[in-house]
Amino acid sequence: MTMLLAPAAPRAGRRVAAALAAATVGLGTIAALSLSALTTTGASATTMTGVSCPVAGVPIGKGDGSTQLDTEQIKMAQVIIGVGKQLQVPTRGLVVAITAALQESGLRNLPYGDLDSLGLFQMRPSQGWGTREQILTPEYSARKFFSVLYSDVPNWQSMSINNAAQAVERSGFPDAYAKHEQHAVQIVSSIGGGTDGQVDVTGCTAVTTAATGATATALQVMMQQVGKPYVWGATGPDSFDCSGLIVYGWRQAGYQLTVRTSQEMYTIATPVPSGQEQPGDLIFTEMQADGPAHVLIVVTPGTAVEAPNSRIPVRIRQYDAQREGARFGRLPSSALKAST
Repeated sequence: MTMLLAPAAPRAGRRVAAALAAATVGLGTIAALSLSALTTTGASATTMTGVSCPVAGVPIGKGDGSTQLDTEQIKMAQVIIGVGKQLQVPTRGLVVAITAALQESGLRNLPYGDLDSLGLFQMRPSQGWGTREQILTPEYSARKFFSVLYSDVPNWQSMSINNAAQAVERSGFPDAYAKHEQHAVQIVSSIGGGTDGQVDVTGCTAVTTAATGATATALQVMMQQVGKPYVWGATGPDSFDCSGLIVYGWRQAGYQLTVRTSQEMYTIATPVPSGQEQPGDLIFTEMQADGPAHVLIVVTPGTAVEAPNSRIPVRIRQYDAQREGARFGRLPSSALKAST
């Protein structure tokens, strides 16, 4: 877990920068901020350029503990989004805040943390973020987060979601927020709708596939699992490992795979040259003596869906075949057995 620190030299595993000047603003002052002052940032503030659009049909949780978010997490997300909407924060800002809270606390109002870090965003009383009681009031913490985002990160609308969250949090792990971005988009999309149930996602990049038939169905099912946890050996419906996600998607599309693990999939797959991959092709990475330790699946060339590891839930992401040393393969029709 990261934490908020006063200005100091970076230390591994610790948050390394100050709660900036605006973080000392009291709750009453933040509440009195002019909404027009918060929303005079131009059209770019209302767009989601560079961010993937929400995927239709992704449940964020039922509060029953068996899906992505439990009752407490849903409540905390509602508070953050509700405060943001009161301040007329655009969708992009809501996604930044939810992303930060997912990383810092798992969307929980934690009464503990590293040193004196507390709450949804792991703010520190000793660094001017408020009293312990204030920080443990979710509405206060949400307003404080948005205050710093607007007051001290003037170009946040043009930053990536990860970098905007990092600019507020100043984590010793500056790239830790990216893995939560798609999950945050889905949460905001599900909870953040107005009276018409719609969320403004102008400019977002649609996550679509050119696949047809059973391949399209399997891919859609896999994308709908975004945010669910990784559990080794799991094949759904509530958790998955990397190959288990692929097995589950095809099962829901009406086919049983004759192979289960990434190594078995690699052994029977027909090699596909990089750059010629198609939706539904497999991407093998982390090559070891007995084959790949990881497998993901192409949604569209350059984009894949995967169940990465125990630290990162199911996500959709961009891939770089050369940088990742990826190998592509296509499952033969003999590996797909129609369910009876």
